[in-house]
Amino acid sequence: MRPDAVRRTAGKTITLRRLVQPWTLILVVTGLFQFFRGAPVDGTFFLAIAVLLLADAVGWLPRSGVGRPRAAWLFAAAIPLGITLVLAPRHGVVEGIIVSGIGVSVLLLGWGPRTKPGAPSDTSRSSAGNTADPMPPALRRAAILWSVIAVICCLWEVTSFLLGLPSPEAAIRHPSISELFDPVIDTVQGRIAFTALWLLVGVALLRGSRRRVR
Repeated sequence: MRPDAVRRTAGKTITLRRLVQPWTLILVVTGLFQFFRGAPVDGTFFLAIAVLLLADAVGWLPRSGVGRPRAAWLFAAAIPLGITLVLAPRHGVVEGIIVSGIGVSVLLLGWGPRTKPGAPSDTSRSSAGNTADPMPPALRRAAILWSVIAVICCLWEVTSFLLGLPSPEAAIRHPSISELFDPVIDTVQGRIAFTALWLLVGVALLRGSRRRVR
């Protein structure tokens, strides 16, 4: 088989493999479930992210990667955003705008540079009968770990929702994950701690993802 045909075949195989990656399927299933439970805004969010992943898998998102942000810049942005999140009403418009803005910014910063399907890399090569996945091993392990966590959380949410359908009393007996955290986050101290932890973990993951991609 000629080299150009090998590259095209390898590229198609990698694209199909990425289309059925567990994290993409988790987003699709979660989005559909949100529509089922009457939360179309949440469902639209999850499905939009899934569409972005699928578009990237087939090469429809031209990108060259964004430089790794300095930790000082991330903390400089996180401090005022965290203060605003603590002071803003829960589930309000301000909180929604800030969280959405953080999500879009993290996508732009954390989305690594594109590796062309079938192109050789330092750790993997594509050849006839041997199709390589361009995702670095460390990043793949992290993605699998977060997929497992996501599946556990999704199963919890689905189970609590279905068991809570018969009556309000049943819903109280089978709370969702967010309802378990509500008593803590409803206090000022709990909200400060949760917001700080959420932002710190986000900064650490963003910095770590850039190091692994590079």
